[in-house]
Amino acid sequence: MTVLSPPVRCFMPALIPVIIVLFVSFSTPLIPLHTAFSQEDINEPEHVSIDFDNVDIKVFIKFISRLTHKNFVVDNRIRGNVTIISPAKLSVKDAYRVFESVLDIHGFSTVESGEVIKIIPSPNARTDNVDTRLMSGPEDAADRIVTRIIPLDYADSDELQRLLIPLVPKGSVMLSYRDTNMLIATATIASIERLMKIITTIDVPNIGKKISVLPLQHADAAKLVNTLSTIFTARSQDKKQTPAAGDLVQFVADERTNAIVLLASEVETERVERLVAILDQQLPKGDERIRVYYLEHASAEDMVTVLKEIPAQEKKQAEEGKSQASILSRDVNISADKSTNSLIIMAEKEDYPVLEEVIAKLDIPRSMVYIECLIMEVNVTRGLDIGTEWRTSQGFSNDEKVGFSGFGATGDSGFGNLGSVAKDGSLPKGFSLGVLGRNITIGGVSFPDIQAIVRAFQSDKDVHILSTPQLLTTENEEAVITVGKNVPFQTRSAAESATEVYSSFEYRDVGITLKITPQISKGRLVRLNVFQELTKLDTVNQNNPDRPTTFKRQIETAIIVEDTHSVVIGGLIDESMTRTEYKTPCLGDIPGLGWAFKNLSEGEERTNLYVFLTPRVVKNPLEAAHILKEKKESVTRDFNSGAVPLYKKIDEIGRKLSGKPESSDSF
Repeated sequence: MTVLSPPVRCFMPALIPVIIVLFVSFSTPLIPLHTAFSQEDINEPEHVSIDFDNVDIKVFIKFISRLTHKNFVVDNRIRGNVTIISPAKLSVKDAYRVFESVLDIHGFSTVESGEVIKIIPSPNARTDNVDTRLMSGPEDAADRIVTRIIPLDYADSDELQRLLIPLVPKGSVMLSYRDTNMLIATATIASIERLMKIITTIDVPNIGKKISVLPLQHADAAKLVNTLSTIFTARSQDKKQTPAAGDLVQFVADERTNAIVLLASEVETERVERLVAILDQQLPKGDERIRVYYLEHASAEDMVTVLKEIPAQEKKQAEEGKSQASILSRDVNISADKSTNSLIIMAEKEDYPVLEEVIAKLDIPRSMVYIECLIMEVNVTRGLDIGTEWRTSQGFSNDEKVGFSGFGATGDSGFGNLGSVAKDGSLPKGFSLGVLGRNITIGGVSFPDIQAIVRAFQSDKDVHILSTPQLLTTENEEAVITVGKNVPFQTRSAAESATEVYSSFEYRDVGITLKITPQISKGRLVRLNVFQELTKLDTVNQNNPDRPTTFKRQIETAIIVEDTHSVVIGGLIDESMTRTEYKTPCLGDIPGLGWAFKNLSEGEERTNLYVFLTPRVVKNPLEAAHILKEKKESVTRDFNSGAVPLYKKIDEIGRKLSGKPESSDSF
């Protein structure tokens, strides 16, 4: 390498260049110029004349170094002769630009490196310490090599690189960086400025785009367009391009021909075609759109109703203009198979995770509710004093004496020997009762449950127990019990002749109807939707048996009860007339004189209807087994006490068959 520094201050005669050539020819490659010249002795001219004829290039480099006061490091590969014809004088700055042009013509370049400038072959300069910039400066030399980063707004970098490569000078570099849609060029400033004029002309909207039609064989055009749009939009966002850059590729689905209409550049068109060829495939076995789900607890028909509401609600929200993420696609079709309690679903693959999650949360075992009911009528003239105790139920032993005030009797075994009800205790007339609690107090006596009330009043003539149903139903399912008879009601009568009469009858239920729908909350509170109806025939004022008259009392309400607590609803008063006739047989039937041997009395009877309800939540098999055990023990007690005559008869038959002696005692 040869290091050249500015010479001393002197003006060399015209023969100096020849002397320098001879000196360079017989000297070492590295010659520091400060050994031959003194900087202080040189006068920098404002304009110089550059006129060389077949001069060694290293002599020319030394001349420029002396003229511009720049330090050069010359590569050993720098060889050749230079011829410059310049009749006019040039400024120092213009002389240096001529110097860079001469080097460029001979395949050499200058690369600044700190305080020195390296002169090396141009191919090496592309990868050396080259200045990198986004734009050229006004004072830059045209033949200086720089690296220019060129961001594109609309054109595709790959396609533009392919177009510009033939226009790039030999030894220059033009690269495309697809991720940010940029070009990277390493060349002289003059070459880059020439390329920039071409790039500015091409980099405009919708230039170089073409329309293509891509027919599909298996995929759905509309759905594939959504997929492609998502991919290319995400790619544009990752590049951090301008908003217009996201429109490099435009898709339109033609549902009639199941094809995709594409507007894109040639490079993007090829990229989309390759992607469509990959996606337009027939689904493999196992990825079919139809699936069957067998439900374990929920009803398939009810589940279909719920699942169909999901896309319906989404579509309604879209029509109202509300922006919300899509839940399911519109092509979801759900049906139920009642015989197998299963769901048949036809949907897209991406819809199944949502549907499976909803089905798993709904197909769960539901709790049940065991409801003990007591429907009874009480003579209003006697009345009842019903209260409640807000405490845990107490057990009653056989040795405990429990009695009613005003009854005049006590019972040793439960409440089986109660006589009459307290005369001074009466309920307010009308619907005024809705009592809650574990223990129900009637007439000053606490009853632990409904069965105790039944045992206490089953022999009281002023208390008529109509029904004691016990229901076990699933949560939110209606339980219905009907006790009565089907009575014919004449609806139409017509006579076709004197002897032929045709009548039409309609049968209606007369009796007790109880409908209960329970709902359980988290705190084991039970909401009961109760409908109770009592219908009975009017047997007193029954003039025409074909057209009977009925009395109806009805309760419809919703109440909330704690688990194992009781509720009482009542106050439905019925007024009926009673007629009692006492007579002496035969004599009382004599016309006229018969009134001396008979007595006829009429009176009014008023009864109040009460409904007792005690719900018990059954959440698991252990609770169900506990209730079953209680009922078995209750049946055993009734059997042993002889309260149920049928059990006693069965026991007697068993003794006869076994040859054991009969016993009149109850067990």
